[in-house]
Amino acid sequence: MKKKLITDFLFCLLILLNSCQGLTDFIPPDFEEKLCVSAVINNGRDQNKIIIEKTHQNEYPSEAQATLEDLSVIIRSESDVVFEYFNPKSENRTDTVHLPAGLEFIPNQKYTLIVSEKNTESIISEIVVPHPPTIPEISIEGSVQTFLSPPLECHNPVKSIVLNVNFMSDEDCFYYLDIEGYLKPLLQDFPVNLLDYEIIESNTSYFKTFLYGFRSVGFPRCGFTPFFIIPNHTYTPCFFDGKTIPENACNMKIKIDINGFYDYGRPIKITLNSIPKDLYDYEKSYHTYLETLFDPFSEPVYLRGNIKRGYGIFAICSGSHTSLILPAD
Repeated sequence: MKKKLITDFLFCLLILLNSCQGLTDFIPPDFEEKLCVSAVINNGRDQNKIIIEKTHQNEYPSEAQATLEDLSVIIRSESDVVFEYFNPKSENRTDTVHLPAGLEFIPNQKYTLIVSEKNTESIISEIVVPHPPTIPEISIEGSVQTFLSPPLECHNPVKSIVLNVNFMSDEDCFYYLDIEGYLKPLLQDFPVNLLDYEIIESNTSYFKTFLYGFRSVGFPRCGFTPFFIIPNHTYTPCFFDGKTIPENACNMKIKIDINGFYDYGRPIKITLNSIPKDLYDYEKSYHTYLETLFDPFSEPVYLRGNIKRGYGIFAICSGSHTSLILPAD
């Protein structure tokens, strides 16, 4: 029992340590130093946050220890201030601003994000909230055994659930799909409840890349000690362009690999999110950047954010969801 408690403590500690990845780790080194913002807000979700970081160049190591001073964050509608935040001094060059649960943004309304800091040029961004999409239709096709690739092959074979997912689209809209589940009781204090999934069949094109600040719990590394496990990692959902969906009807099969971190006896929630074009273009450039990162013959890829006088993205998404319980065996 004592050994299990120690293992559980180390497991939880590693969740915290592994979540400390810098936003500007993905900013190319020739970018000018400015404020970088990741503000992907899902309308109605309780765990929305805005991550702000002051960029720095590796040739100036002293700037890595800089702090954000007199940091002000404001979100305005066309008629009122809906959110305000102020921090006189952050602990380091990054600050995470948690939005209040239940904060709602009205579809088809414009919202403005304003971020200022004592020693850096202030930044601004505007976005129009899209309307929620149609509710996706979900059915369970069945369970299968699949196999993880190295270095996780020690968990094979893996039980996987195959779902049929269908939704009607608008050709002028952009989407991404995410899945949420309940963590087991020991882990419920951690805000990590996104399930990884894989599309195995689709009638439309898509790309898969990470959303910065969103994390999921995956399979542990192979090993005999908890020090070898990496319990959570960057979440990589799939993105769709409504113009590429045949006859506006998207049909796909997705696979969810069952691991030991989630309580699959409770419902999972599958959410289809309508997203602004700015977010789609930003994630597409991230995808291209990572795909060509080690190709010496590729053209340079710069992230297409919508932050004026800074880097990053401000987006408000509207989701429609459905829930179901996965089969026990």
